[in-house]
Amino acid sequence: MQPRLQELLGLVNPKRLFVTPGLPGHVWLLQVGVALNFFGNGLVAPYLIIYLHLDRGIPLPLAALAVGSGGIFATMSSLVAGPLIDRFGPRTCVSLAMASNAIAYAAYTQVHAPWQAFAAGLAVGIGTGAYGPSVQALLTGIVHANQRAAALSQQRMSAILGLSLGGVVSGLIVATGSPSSYIALLLLDSATFIGYAALVQLLPNPRPASSHTSGTYRTAIRDRNLRQLAAFNLVMVGVGIAPVLLLVPAFAKTVANVPSAAIGLIYGVNTLVILVAQLRITQAVARLPRRTSVALGAMTWTVAWLVIAATGWLLQGWYAVAMLVAAMALYAIGECIYTGVVTPTAAAIAPENMRGRYLAVMGFSWQAGFMLGPPAGAALMNAAPLAFPVAAALLCATLALTIRRVGGGLDRAAL
Repeated sequence: MQPRLQELLGLVNPKRLFVTPGLPGHVWLLQVGVALNFFGNGLVAPYLIIYLHLDRGIPLPLAALAVGSGGIFATMSSLVAGPLIDRFGPRTCVSLAMASNAIAYAAYTQVHAPWQAFAAGLAVGIGTGAYGPSVQALLTGIVHANQRAAALSQQRMSAILGLSLGGVVSGLIVATGSPSSYIALLLLDSATFIGYAALVQLLPNPRPASSHTSGTYRTAIRDRNLRQLAAFNLVMVGVGIAPVLLLVPAFAKTVANVPSAAIGLIYGVNTLVILVAQLRITQAVARLPRRTSVALGAMTWTVAWLVIAATGWLLQGWYAVAMLVAAMALYAIGECIYTGVVTPTAAAIAPENMRGRYLAVMGFSWQAGFMLGPPAGAALMNAAPLAFPVAAALLCATLALTIRRVGGGLDRAAL
């Protein structure tokens, strides 16, 4: 009994859940910076629209549109960042992205009119779009190829941890009731970006041997593997990730009559599963062919969407909460599988002197998925609420079957 008890305790040991032996010290420093960055995001994200509406008097639809407009600029910024990463190195681009975000969130403290909110959203979009491919290129450039999946998974866990802690701290600050609490959140967020930009200066700046790259985006798009991966990612994000994060709360509230207090519980399951299981799942699926892992993630989402559909059909109120918790746990497992393989695959198929462009194309597909998926899902949910999760399930299943059929090149290129 005692050895068995020790084994069970080892499974929940935080060190075993988070630590991957053999990663260079620079990786750990970068993960600290990632956690700091997302801590700042967690401080502001829940309250930014509220601040613009209540504190600055901007009408709610305009405030939401101003914040959301950053996504449009982010899609363009990610593509601009690709050549800069390949030319000047990813560390430089991470620093510039963080400087843009620091300026943007500090500028929010001076917003008094809608156009100023849109200008700040533009700066946020520039920094956010450039950050994704830059930090991925930085991390994949300072570890060995066989360590990329684990390092990227650990980075995601750092982001989730920082985001969660930021949300807790922001709640405590706002709860004081001070009129300046929103300003304090914005300035503290800006300070985290400055701290992160300073921290990454301690890291290497991996660059190809020649500072002049031989390829362009046209060269990258000629790569059939990149085209396939980016297209699959756009649809996977559009039907598998973005609707769950942005539309399921509305579905739970309006269709299943879930109490508002339970929505936070449902989403807490996602964070918990990622923190507990991300690294272990990534290590497990590393033994599988890449297309099999992507398909497995899509099929897991298929089951999760079917559970959501069944909940809306059969259950109401608190009875629906347990089913939605189960659906969110399944979704999080599928997310761990999928995100643990998609970015390492993009880095693996990229030539060294074009890694920034390849990751920027993938960043564009992420941003586009978040822009296209939720509006389409919301329109369908408005027209036929139960058809929304069923359609998402069918699309995820179709994606799984399609990539199993045509994605063999990803396996060969990633070896």
